[in-house]
Amino acid sequence: MGDNFDELDDMATAPEHLKGMLTSEIDMIRDAMQIVQMFLGETMVAGVKLLQELESKNNDNDLKV
Repeated sequence: MGDNFDELDDMATAPEHLKGMLTSEIDMIRDAMQIVQMFLGETMVAGVKLLQELESKNNDNDLKV
């Protein structure tokens, strides 16, 4: 089995329309990840803070007993 990477030309260039399509695809993925982070990121922060508050209240109740 030969190594396929040996056959690639180091100086090969992609057509301009392909570069544009690839850049557009990367931008779409980046935008989608920002939207996901916006919704999940804030929810995760709020959830962690809630758990921390519940844990501290639970620890305060344990100390009183």
